[in-house]
Amino acid sequence: MSLSLLPRGRRAAALAAAALAATLLGAVAPLHAAEEPRPDEEPRVASAGAISAAEQRIFMAPHLQGLKPGTVLRYAFTRGGSLEPGYAGALELQLRPGADGRCCDASAAFPEAQGPRPMPTIEGASANPVILYFLEHDLREMQRLTRGQANHFRRRIRLALAEDARSEDIRVRYQGRELAAQRLQVSPYLEDPMRNRFEQYAAKRYEFVLADVPGGVAQLRTLLPGQQPGTPPMLEETLTLDGAEVGAAIAKP
Repeated sequence: MSLSLLPRGRRAAALAAAALAATLLGAVAPLHAAEEPRPDEEPRVASAGAISAAEQRIFMAPHLQGLKPGTVLRYAFTRGGSLEPGYAGALELQLRPGADGRCCDASAAFPEAQGPRPMPTIEGASANPVILYFLEHDLREMQRLTRGQANHFRRRIRLALAEDARSEDIRVRYQGRELAAQRLQVSPYLEDPMRNRFEQYAAKRYEFVLADVPGGVAQLRTLLPGQQPGTPPMLEETLTLDGAEVGAAIAKP
């Protein structure tokens, strides 16, 4: 997997403790690295700065804390909108014992229109990998729909989470209970210097709903509004926690 949306630069010490780092950071250069951009990408930002609260909550919080090896987190995925035919599917995040026998090594297959797409196993996961799986799916879709570069969209999402995330307290329902939750939102392409190339997608919004539920993630959502006020969305994707089952995952030999 090429996805790398975790914060970088002088944040390396904090990220060393993030269990996703070993798998997801190796193949992609740092966000603020001094490298030449591709012709269809904007210049790199030069400074790193501190880890934002949004980055901390999304990529580094111990979402899986307290879960036991053998737990399966079940999510429902839906894709709709006027842009293309929609579909629905299920994602099961399998949590198996890590090398030390504790939780968790995580794996899943992401529901795609052509069928489930296996995702890489994340060893020693602490933050919930379903966030990165969802974003990896989104990057593939943005590249397919726009013929742009996934690295460009990846960088816009990371910059938005670092610099322009909006947070609000909301209530969500999970298995018949109403719970307090936090919704983090970003619109990565509104201020994109290259938005004229992807104008149709400039208003796309990303939402991360975090709550005290198994795995910490109640819902992930992207929304591309309709072109006129009051019209249905052009594209909407949601990944919603359905439930957790303890003891369903097969233990690693």
